[in-house]
Formats: sequence, C-alpha cells, structure tokens
Amino acid sequence: MSYPGSTTTIALYSPLQLADGSLLEEVTMREPLVRDRIAFSKARGTDEEKEAKMLADLCNINESDMTMITTADYLQLTEAFQVFMLPPKKRPKTKSSKV
Repeated sequence: MSYPGSTTTIALYSPLQLADGSLLEEVTMREPLVRDRIAFSKARGTDEEKEAKMLADLCNINESDMTMITTADYLQLTEAFQVFMLPPKKRPKTKSSKV
C-alpha cells in the first residue's frame, strides 16, 4: 500500500537478527497518519508498549522484533518520529541519524 506521506531510513547501530535468520540493518519509517494516532489511543498496555507497537507499525516490522532493538536504536526511531511531527518544510533533509 502506498502512503501519502514521506519516509525516512534509519541505519541501526546494532543490527538485529530476526527469527527467520535474516539481519535487520536498517528500517524505513513511514510518516504517521491520523489512523496511527487513533490506533495508538485505542491500544492496550502501557504508554511504552503502545509507542513500541506504533513504531513497529510505522517501520513495518514485527512488534516482538521491535522489543529486541537496542535502546540506542530505539531512540533513533523515536527521534525520527518526532521529526515527522514538524511541518515538512521544517524537517531536516538527512536520511539517517547514524554517524
């Protein structure tokens, strides 16, 4: 499915080995839609659990895989999410926050 918004690619500091044996080295996050905010508000669990589920959905990865991402990589994802909250013209043009 095509989304109307933009995407950003985040290179993971610590690649994650998935259950199928593949290595997840980067994720592509799509811009959140109103339906994502509605799903967040309807979801059960703590705010942290709801946020992790929403980020997993935005990155098109399994929720259980999201819980295995390092905290440093998770911070990259939350920072990318925050950039999407800015008006498009005020967003930085970088593709990844990995240094």
